[in-house]
Amino acid sequence: MPKIVAYLGLGTMGGAMTNNLLKAGFVVHGYDPAPEARARAEAAGAKTFDSPAEAAAEADVICSSVPKTGDVHETYLGEKGALLTSKEGVVCFDFSTIAPGGSQAIAAEAAEKGAIFLDTPVSGSEPSAISAELNVMVGGDEAAMNAHRDVLEAVSESINHFGPNGAGLHMKLVANQIVSVFLSVVSEGLTLGERSGLDPVEMMDYMKNASIPKILAIKGSALASRDYTPYFRVDLMRKDLRLISEMAEAATTPTPFAALARQVFIATSAMGFGEVDQNAVREFFDKTAGLGA
Repeated sequence: MPKIVAYLGLGTMGGAMTNNLLKAGFVVHGYDPAPEARARAEAAGAKTFDSPAEAAAEADVICSSVPKTGDVHETYLGEKGALLTSKEGVVCFDFSTIAPGGSQAIAAEAAEKGAIFLDTPVSGSEPSAISAELNVMVGGDEAAMNAHRDVLEAVSESINHFGPNGAGLHMKLVANQIVSVFLSVVSEGLTLGERSGLDPVEMMDYMKNASIPKILAIKGSALASRDYTPYFRVDLMRKDLRLISEMAEAATTPTPFAALARQVFIATSAMGFGEVDQNAVREFFDKTAGLGA
């Protein structure tokens, strides 16, 4: 018998990951509050339900992709939460990027209800989710992870376990700290170069072939051409930078570049670019330098 996976949250990421689970031969029971998301999942072959509790009732594994800490808590532990009906010992993989402390609290409550909750955030945006090339960062019970590693393998190209509950999210926030600061610095450099008479596409062609990290191969061309197709929105990174700030405060660790990047992302959002790709941080530097005004 194939495993039954309950997937809670069938939006951009959850929908793509559900499709890959179906392709891998799993039975998927899905839930999303949006009827159009449920319809897409049903068209792909999933069975959908009207609540997390109904979707999770027969599941061997529960997966989730929802926006905020409160959403994760409601999805699992709310009035119609998945753990009201789930099997004893069910393993939960939460792919959401939320506050590590909030995730740890949910894991503790889940344990009281007989469930094993792991934080399993991913790096990679919609294209990587569609092609099952996400990178999964895991915090929580390693034996439980390995017992259902096939579920994670169906949606990713790499799986790394970093420690107890919260460790996967800490790693995700560290990774996003680096990405957010790096994109801000590159945007600043492009603006300075263009203000000095250089062509941004030529600059990027040079930097992609120089000793510049891989992020330029992924984001560089779109950054140079001001393509803000929303693969990972400014407001999502703004939320992650807030979580990074909270994480740094808890660890009594100064993160000046992340703090500066947070202000850049807040300003970019305030300029009206919150719903487009994080590459739009370039607009902050362009506008403050008077470029293209």
